[in-house]
Amino acid sequence: MAFTQNVFPTLLRMPRKGLVQILNADGTAQKTVITAGANGHKLVALIATSTDTAAQNVQISIVRNATTFILATTAVPAGAGNAAGTSPADLLAIIPNLPRDQDSQPYLFLESGDTLVVNSGSAVTAGRVVNAHAEHAEF
Repeated sequence: MAFTQNVFPTLLRMPRKGLVQILNADGTAQKTVITAGANGHKLVALIATSTDTAAQNVQISIVRNATTFILATTAVPAGAGNAAGTSPADLLAIIPNLPRDQDSQPYLFLESGDTLVVNSGSAVTAGRVVNAHAEHAEF
């Protein structure tokens, strides 16, 4: 849907959750967390948890027209968000220089057709999982 010029502001219309799991069988393959709709999306949180007993390097990227644009790579600690005393990893906070909203929280816009993907730098331990959870909304 194309935007038309009018006097009304464009507001977020539909809250969404993007959920994906990275399993041993996925190896280092990219997993889609969000595919932006016709008017784009606003990503306000990207969180990773892990049941793995080893830390995992997780890469965050945007895929546009079959080209991958890496945003950041970060270590997700063993047991992040799963073991007592080990917090989930805030994947959005590690991307430098993102704009911030009125609450000083970072956010990321995705254009129509953009795909936000995550992948592990090495295979997750067999029987374990790394989860990625995105809070976002459509325009």
